[in-house]
Amino acid sequence: MAKESICVLEADRPTGVATVKALFESTKSNRTHVTAGVSPNSSEEVRQKLKQIGAQVFVIDDPNHVTFNDVVKLQIILSPERLDAAKLYIDSAVKHRVPFVLLQSVINADERDDYYGKKFKEIEHQLQEYADKECHPVEGGPKAQKEAHIHRHWSILRVGFYDHYLLSFKDCIKKGILDLPIGNGQFAPVAVEDVGKASAHILDKSENFFNKTNTLTGSELFDGKKLAERLSATLHHNLSYKPSEDIEHIKEDHIKKYIKSPIESDGTFHLLSLIKEDKLKFVSPNFIEIEKYTQKTVEQFFKEHKEEFFCEQK
Repeated sequence: MAKESICVLEADRPTGVATVKALFESTKSNRTHVTAGVSPNSSEEVRQKLKQIGAQVFVIDDPNHVTFNDVVKLQIILSPERLDAAKLYIDSAVKHRVPFVLLQSVINADERDDYYGKKFKEIEHQLQEYADKECHPVEGGPKAQKEAHIHRHWSILRVGFYDHYLLSFKDCIKKGILDLPIGNGQFAPVAVEDVGKASAHILDKSENFFNKTNTLTGSELFDGKKLAERLSATLHHNLSYKPSEDIEHIKEDHIKKYIKSPIESDGTFHLLSLIKEDKLKFVSPNFIEIEKYTQKTVEQFFKEHKEEFFCEQK
């Protein structure tokens, strides 16, 4: 039996690596051939990691020339600076008759008024026109006719506020202050690994997600006070919540220092304003249906990164 071909673009993004890893950890990994398209700026370390996991890696030098011959399922992950490549990827998927395309999008893409959200709204609309049945009249009887048409389907996975964005505030956390500018707003931080597992599950069980949009958040809601209390216990470090009103301080000294992409840092800052307005006050349903699946907690994430806060104090 021929292996099912899955292609992940742009797999050098953290969620791309997590998706490829999750695909090979599934019980069907021996029946799947995975190719991973990476940015020319991707590190050799990331490329080697993808290869070690089991993917066949190729570099996307020019999105205009990406082809998907024999690809059965395609996942599109976009680096902030290459959002316009989405149209090229989708057009190529149509040309090469890819049956299923999964887009990793952003939370509340249909409601946001920032550049990041608006761009993903446009991309989502383009993808939603992907569902179609192509028929090509051919000679050769029923078998040839069967091979001459294809049903195209799409799925969209909107992702919430990543837990690692909280590392933007590590300098103040070291000083005992969590100064998230979210007022009394609540949100559910999500882990990169869980996005990878969800994506792999959608690719594996794509027929359950045909032409559907799902949102993935973490499994627990936090406000600033609750988050500070939880991190105090996790880090064994006295931490208080004092929401900052200094917007430039938050942008320049926190977000932009941690997130180097101007587009992604602006998008992340916009998420903080949505949290303050209580527009991210929800926990997405567990549609993943993975046996014994438990999402990663904020406590687990901060335990893994504890040395980033206190290594200088040793």
